[in-house]
Amino acid sequence: MSNHLIKKLDREIDFLRSNIGFQVSVYNKIVDWLEGEIEHNEPVINNIEVVTDGTYNIHVGRTECAKSLLRQIKKFEEE
Repeated sequence: MSNHLIKKLDREIDFLRSNIGFQVSVYNKIVDWLEGEIEHNEPVINNIEVVTDGTYNIHVGRTECAKSLLRQIKKFEEE
């Protein structure tokens, strides 16, 4: 194998490692954000309920969506 080909393959390996690292970072940020939505998503600010449609449904929907996405991520990881 030529030195040129070896250098080219080394650059490709470095590029792939970098991209994998980036994808892992994005994945971790998404999971952290979803967990934060579940733990800290509250419709009340200063004892006043703050929602855009005047109901509790948006708060509940956001939490349920975050839980559902985390379940789906876990399912994909197990496959």
